[in-house]
Amino acid sequence: MRLDEILLILMTVLAIIIALFLARKFGAKPHKTLTRMVAANIVLDIIAIAIWGAFPATQWSIYRLGFLIVGAEAGLAATLFALTLFGLIRRKKWAPFLAIALNVNQRVFAAYIFFPSPAIVITLTWSLMIIYFAYKEIRTANTHG
Repeated sequence: MRLDEILLILMTVLAIIIALFLARKFGAKPHKTLTRMVAANIVLDIIAIAIWGAFPATQWSIYRLGFLIVGAEAGLAATLFALTLFGLIRRKKWAPFLAIALNVNQRVFAAYIFFPSPAIVITLTWSLMIIYFAYKEIRTANTHG
């Protein structure tokens, strides 16, 4: 087994352990956790655009479509996550559904752009956590509303 394969396995296991810990710790308050994660996602998308723009050497990871398209996608994602955040703050029923749809679309897009990359494990785990908390929020809303 090569070193990069071992690191990928370790990153995957670590990401899963962290995700399970966070899901257990914050599962009782899915709305608050989901709101914070969506807000963080906006910041992370903007940071990604800034890094790709400021450090062209990092653009090797977006070689399939290039900076313009990938940057536009990240900008659109940040905008749609801002809409989701607005919906979550206003406690709109559609907001968790939009969070799920956005994350599924981003992971499909990322699989094409960044595959193969060990970082996919981290972003996939992040997205799965958002989907988990969005699902819990939907179930909580359906139970209480």
